[in-house]
Amino acid sequence: MTTVKSIIRPQRVICASLLIIIVHVAASLMNTPASVQLILNSVTCVYIGCFLTFRVERKHNEEFHKRTQSEDAETMTSKDAFQFPLYGSLVLGTIYVLYKFVPKEYLSFIFTSHFMFIGIFCVGAIFEIPFSAVFQDKYEKVSVIKRKININLPLLKKEIDLDFNLQQIICLTLALVPTASYILTRNWISNNIFGIAFSVIGINNLVLPNFKVGYILMWGLFFYDIFWVYGTDVMLTVAKSFDAPIKLIFPFNWEEKKESMLGLGDIVIPGVFVALALKYDIDQQLKKAINIHTVKTPYFNWCFGGYIAGIITTFIVMVVFNHPQPALLFLVPGCTISVLIKALIDGKLKELFLYEESEKGISQSEVVKVEK
Repeated sequence: MTTVKSIIRPQRVICASLLIIIVHVAASLMNTPASVQLILNSVTCVYIGCFLTFRVERKHNEEFHKRTQSEDAETMTSKDAFQFPLYGSLVLGTIYVLYKFVPKEYLSFIFTSHFMFIGIFCVGAIFEIPFSAVFQDKYEKVSVIKRKININLPLLKKEIDLDFNLQQIICLTLALVPTASYILTRNWISNNIFGIAFSVIGINNLVLPNFKVGYILMWGLFFYDIFWVYGTDVMLTVAKSFDAPIKLIFPFNWEEKKESMLGLGDIVIPGVFVALALKYDIDQQLKKAINIHTVKTPYFNWCFGGYIAGIITTFIVMVVFNHPQPALLFLVPGCTISVLIKALIDGKLKELFLYEESEKGISQSEVVKVEK
């Protein structure tokens, strides 16, 4: 099987990754506007997450096959989308109450330990991307740990497969460096390394099967975000008190120790919708293009542009009113309405809502070559 790693030239993802590094280095050396950090970091996280969500493979030189990059990806249903804001509210409210009655240092230890354990694997997965590109996956074929563990407890009976190759072991070892840095210093860059990893892996692991589910999820969280930010102090209290890498931090005035922040949900949730627009483009055009690099992404471009417009608007409104804003208030319309406008222009609104995300192969007989 010949694998096509990405539908775009990998240099674009590499450049996006380098942009994140440059922004963080600049912000650590000088006062960098919060707007620049917030916009560039969030936009590049969404971009990278979308293009790493799946890959296209050619099987036996006669069939194209699209599959998710992550084997652990979970597909959301309409029921899940309806319940998502309710479960989110329950978790948010529970954390808020705990902070009122339980010593902060105890909760911080529990939450930090939990996210550090998950974070090591997320950061390790991110490190695997350049590692795999440099060493051409040769370490991926060397198995180090391969065994099954049976857990047999009164309330928990489960079989766990432990399967780690040499590449994963090396990258997990490298992930211990930012982990130790965060635990010892709570440095904002270490925090953001985990935040970026959570964002990219989050977009990678949450799959929207169609636009109906996408719109239910997005607009449900639209009202969720407005209520918890404007209607109560719960969201802001938890965000400021929660000492764990669940947000990106942007210091913009070192002398006065001022910083801005962006919750990871404002990256992941719109990100999975933007990724759905990209999948729609791929599924529509794989039937027309043998050369993967010729695939155009008009719906992704419109949706991604809507995300950029939404995040810029969020910051402008925040500065004008000098008050934290629910980012989804601007991101949800930006992403969802832009896709609707594009579908209306193309006369494909019905086709858009009948679309079902698929991983089925496309045979060569269905493919028409497109010139570069």
